[in-house]
Amino acid sequence: MIGRGRVGVLLVLLGVLAALVAPAAFAHESTPTGVQRLELDLGARELALTITAPPEGGGRMPVVVLPRGDAPPGEVRVAAVRPGDVPTDPVAVPVAPVGQPHEVALTADGPGAWEVTVSDGATVARVPVTVAAPASTPGWVWAVRVGAVLGVIALVAALAPSVRQRPRLALGLGAVALVGLTIAGTAVATAPSSASTTPEAAPAPAPVSAPPAGAHAGHGEAAPSTPAAVPMTGGSVVVTASTPTPASAGAPVDLELDLSDSSTGAVVDDLAIHDDAPIHLAVIGPDQQLAHVHPVRTAPGHYVVRLTPGVAGRYGVFAEMERAGDGGHQVARTAFEVAGPATVAAAPAPGPGLREVAGMQVDVAVPEAVAGRPTSVTATFGQGGRQVTDLQGWLGMAGHLLVLGPGLGGTPDPMDPASAFGHVHDMGAPGPAGTYGPRISFEHTFPRAGRHQLWVQVQRDWQIVTVPVTVDVTQPPATAP
Repeated sequence: MIGRGRVGVLLVLLGVLAALVAPAAFAHESTPTGVQRLELDLGARELALTITAPPEGGGRMPVVVLPRGDAPPGEVRVAAVRPGDVPTDPVAVPVAPVGQPHEVALTADGPGAWEVTVSDGATVARVPVTVAAPASTPGWVWAVRVGAVLGVIALVAALAPSVRQRPRLALGLGAVALVGLTIAGTAVATAPSSASTTPEAAPAPAPVSAPPAGAHAGHGEAAPSTPAAVPMTGGSVVVTASTPTPASAGAPVDLELDLSDSSTGAVVDDLAIHDDAPIHLAVIGPDQQLAHVHPVRTAPGHYVVRLTPGVAGRYGVFAEMERAGDGGHQVARTAFEVAGPATVAAAPAPGPGLREVAGMQVDVAVPEAVAGRPTSVTATFGQGGRQVTDLQGWLGMAGHLLVLGPGLGGTPDPMDPASAFGHVHDMGAPGPAGTYGPRISFEHTFPRAGRHQLWVQVQRDWQIVTVPVTVDVTQPPATAP
């Protein structure tokens, strides 16, 4: 029989064993780590998609679909499939009414690459999602387990009456127990911190560098010093635009974009989600009308968006992207043609001041625009003599400012590489109701003097409101010698 004192010692040792081994019991557990939000222009629909990553190894993957704009009646269907597979049992999602989200639960039943497909019956968008494999048990955890179990078993055996009658055996077992418990204790003491031992989760959307609330962020092309030498791509991604059928004014057409690497010619399919989209596309027509849309990925390196061009002529296309890893922000240019009679040159948009847009009175203020100096652009929204304070965030921002600089002819020209393109954000914090207004402001440094075309964009009632503005930027005063 083992005495009470020995029983007490054994209970203590078992408690130590449980304390050492228990933390490792959760080594394979994980929770969804990351929410991926993105905007999709799928056919005639404008959708906001929110995907919550499944846990390691796979599992439930909630997807929320929120319709914006003028969503047509009907439904879309979503599914989770392996890359390139055809959905066999898609889930129907009603898309009306506009502004009301609808959640469905998909399942990714294993680790690796997946795609969330979204179909309107004609086009199938494919959003890449990665499910992480279960993390392997760290070596220090095995050291704790083996050392603790070995130490306790050896110590229990050493305390047995039959063994105690053999001093050398008891001493040897005690030494084994000491070594085992020492190994376990040392492993716990030297284990990495919890932050570094957390199992790797499915890659979250690429982080977006944003200034603190109230600041401003933006990106665009650098001002060309020699316009003739500027390439038609803004970086290492080359974008080629085409339409499956001839485009004509006033008729919807699918604009197809193929992405390739400028140095290798390989298909580019490593775009990161930035500012809630893999590609932010600015399409500017001969009439200076802007479409800010978000193409859907239908195959590796292939994106599609539906447009309705208003006039005939050549349309400039600016694709903003970020490649995964250290690819950085890139702006690639391309163009496509719309058939029809020649378009008369459009009159410039109004300059700073008051104008009416979408039933609102919008006062745009640009105090002084000097090339090379930070310039404030502020739009104040009102309606019926009251301030508008129900503007909604779009793409994670209070508002957007898109800028097209002067070409060689002195006016903004989307087809002229000398016309620098820029995209600026208002990152101000929302009000108590989670909305914005009445004032949306930006700060932008115009790279060169001349006439610039600006478009201020906000969202209200799930509709995008675009305010075009013409600004003449002056040269900085000459410095005295």
